[in-house]
Amino acid sequence: MNLKLATFGLTTMMLVTACSNDEIEKINRGNEITFNTSVTTRATEMTTDKLAEFKVWADAEGYPQLFINGEKATKPENANYFSLGRAIFWPSEVASIQFWAVSPTNVPVTTSDLKPQIPNFTPAPEAENQIDLITAYTKAMRANGTNINIKFHHALSQIVVRAKAGVDGDETKLVQIKGAWIVNVKPSGNLSFVPDNASTDATDVSNSSTHMSWSATGNKTIYGREFTGTEPMKLSHELQDLLSFGKNSSNLMLVPQQLDTWNLNDNTDKSVNASQGTYILLLCRVETVHEGEGHPGSSTAIFVENGKHYHQLFPYTTRFDRGEYGYTCVPISDEWKPGKKYVYNLQFCGATSGAGVYPPTGDLTTFNLPDGSGKYIKTIPTVSPAKGIGDPVLDNPINFTVTVEEWADAWKNGSDIGKELPMK
Repeated sequence: MNLKLATFGLTTMMLVTACSNDEIEKINRGNEITFNTSVTTRATEMTTDKLAEFKVWADAEGYPQLFINGEKATKPENANYFSLGRAIFWPSEVASIQFWAVSPTNVPVTTSDLKPQIPNFTPAPEAENQIDLITAYTKAMRANGTNINIKFHHALSQIVVRAKAGVDGDETKLVQIKGAWIVNVKPSGNLSFVPDNASTDATDVSNSSTHMSWSATGNKTIYGREFTGTEPMKLSHELQDLLSFGKNSSNLMLVPQQLDTWNLNDNTDKSVNASQGTYILLLCRVETVHEGEGHPGSSTAIFVENGKHYHQLFPYTTRFDRGEYGYTCVPISDEWKPGKKYVYNLQFCGATSGAGVYPPTGDLTTFNLPDGSGKYIKTIPTVSPAKGIGDPVLDNPINFTVTVEEWADAWKNGSDIGKELPMK
């Protein structure tokens, strides 16, 4: 979907005002610069058709200042091109020009060493308010012509969390989710542009992030939400998007970064998460259902209805209360790269999977997680054998797989379900 951009019209600024007419003629009578633009992936967040405007920077070889400095290109109504309204010509004695472009246009951009930079970019706390930041870079050579291809790439990492109920023999477990979060993620980042020789002619779209260098910053935070104003999500045997439940947006778009690891094999780190490792936090409830009105050894935490009885497995209390939910989690540790979409698929209560592990209780307070007027259990029950932070809330931890979908593949092993990650 290449769109032919209109001629950019801008008379080249003369740095020395005392120039002869011959000097002006020499600079201004190069070939006219035109642009083609596209977005490199099929992501729904931003496509070439949706691209309405962007800003452009250019560094012409030998020029002591930016040749183009943040000029806005817009698409006129019912047109298939972008225009600045002024003409820009390729200077006749300039062999190469580096071009950068950024969208949306309200993103603050600074310049240093004749290159744009995006300082302290911070996604909005809510997924539905986050923007799809896209950037482009190419070094164009005059010898290759003055019709320049500008290919935009997604600058953020897209994160999706999905869940399903597993199958565990003849026993039916009912899993309900009341909220989902990603915990201990750096909220901001500085984006610098670096030379990308692979995209000199802007035809190589496989290196979608090589022109971007991110440095994540800020105190670690939390992204996600409680499912308020709606019934809880009742898991089926098909994967469901957790973050989109009751909302139009299903994806988080966060700053690319190396996630810190919560090491469940280290007794100290396991019990307090000293490394502040990243994890998926879930507010959930687990019941199991059996035929009949009870059986020997049934606890008080059961409920009888229509010839069946239900056990409250999690949160573990001495009563059956359908309003009760508990916090459980799954540690993750990956490097989120720009332009990649990471899909975390959680399987609850399967033949070899449980319902996650107990999260660091201090985080529940630090991040002010909801308490449901006392119905959301944040404490770890006193049971024998004793359980603590990082221990499974049921017999087994959650099993989950990870896939990476378009935008572009970050990693895959050739299977349909993605990378298998064993969880303690």
